[in-house]
Amino acid sequence: MKNLVYLSRAFVEFGPFAKSEILDFQKRGILTATDYLRDEGSDSWVHYQEWLTVVPMPAPKLVKKPAAKAAPAAKAPAAKKSKKAA
Repeated sequence: MKNLVYLSRAFVEFGPFAKSEILDFQKRGILTATDYLRDEGSDSWVHYQEWLTVVPMPAPKLVKKPAAKAAPAAKAPAAKKSKKAA
């Protein structure tokens, strides 16, 4: 599979991970300043921040919002009747 990435942290190699997982790690703040990544089949390690500038970012998912239903009109409070002195 061509979309696999390996992570090196403190000279220990982890993976393979899907590119989408690495992007998720970055969003969640899991990647550290000492992390390096390499694509499967490559021999060169790249700092994760540099790797993020090269990897194509997925297009944001558009979420359709349901049509807003009209809220029923609020009733006005009843007018207070004043007492007349007899």
